[in-house]
Amino acid sequence: MKRCPPLLYAGMLALASLQAQAEAPRFSDDVIRIGILNDRSGPYADVSGEGSAIAARMAAEEFGNRVLGVPVEIVTADHQNKTDVGAAIARKWLDADGVDMIADIANSAVSLAISGLVQTREKLILHNSASASITGAACTPRTAQWQYNAWAAAHNVVNRQMVEQGMDSFFIIAVDYALGESISSVFEQAVQQAGGKVVGHVRHPLNTTDFSSYLLQARASGAKAIMLANAGVDLATAARQAQEFGLTPGVQLLAAALTKDVIKATGLQIMEGLQTLSWYEMYRDDQARAWGEAFAARNQGRVPTEMQAATYSSVRSYLKAIEAVGTDQADVVMAQLKRMPINDAFAKDGHVRADGLMSHEMYLTRLKSPDQSAGDGDYSNILATLSGSQVDRPLAQSDCPLLEDSQRLAAARPQEAAHD
Repeated sequence: MKRCPPLLYAGMLALASLQAQAEAPRFSDDVIRIGILNDRSGPYADVSGEGSAIAARMAAEEFGNRVLGVPVEIVTADHQNKTDVGAAIARKWLDADGVDMIADIANSAVSLAISGLVQTREKLILHNSASASITGAACTPRTAQWQYNAWAAAHNVVNRQMVEQGMDSFFIIAVDYALGESISSVFEQAVQQAGGKVVGHVRHPLNTTDFSSYLLQARASGAKAIMLANAGVDLATAARQAQEFGLTPGVQLLAAALTKDVIKATGLQIMEGLQTLSWYEMYRDDQARAWGEAFAARNQGRVPTEMQAATYSSVRSYLKAIEAVGTDQADVVMAQLKRMPINDAFAKDGHVRADGLMSHEMYLTRLKSPDQSAGDGDYSNILATLSGSQVDRPLAQSDCPLLEDSQRLAAARPQEAAHD
């Protein structure tokens, strides 16, 4: 019997090893499991909640609930807006329940609490929370920020042209916690860059029912516009009382954290004329409107909020990335998410940046009068359509630690191309 030559034998072993690798499972288990983690019973349940789960299921259904023959499963849980609860759920999902990706969340404290979990686990988190830290100092290679970043909304609600046309002095009414401080500091920078000035700044407690003293101070300042650096019920109450005190329409109201659910609950008769940056418009085009109507048909007639539409987009994009690369391996999928364009009912001309921010088209808007609205969700007159590169904080200003490596790679690419 002839002996196999050593080189041939070594080659056969190498070939067998390659074949074994090729035949190894491309998926972590027999299911692509996506967790929708959000507030399902508290104050933000209507903004995300079950509506986000519906949106995620709609995204999976576009693939027939299977990608490359592998079933897609959507699971849900309520973080109750508590960081310890959210972290415990996420840890169990990732370690014991086979969840491959967590989406929505929509609470910045919970988002920041669970982001670190994927540093040592090959899983992904696609956040809807708005804190700039998620793609700033707390960024990770396995997380992305899908809906928007609070920096963009505060920095783009006023521009140089508006200042030059006379809206050149501003008064800030801010809620006295992190959101108000973040909006205020970014907005003041934007006003200075545009050539305007902030002539007054007051802070109010969360859930304030009486804004009279703050509004009277704003009137006395002579400001041409008031920035409402708050959200939810506080923002709605301030807008309503500004109208009752006769400040509007003479003084322009601005907002950086206004969502569609607040507009609907308050009514356009109160919110009419308020200026804001919108990151989702259901009536943007036929595709967005058709999806919004299909969603409403499954959500008791309620049209999607920004967070629900963003959840649809993140889940759909995740599944498209898996389909493209043929695996659910986290780092491979994230690399594909950062390569591929994102266009859907939520995002237009979107892409995931090196810091994890999903940058997409946004809209400078003023809210319509009730008689201008075509129906639920149609609230905005679009003053300007802005690309992601126009509205998002430049990467050069980011404190995301990932950027050092990405910038080195970007600098190396022209040299590599020259040698090809």
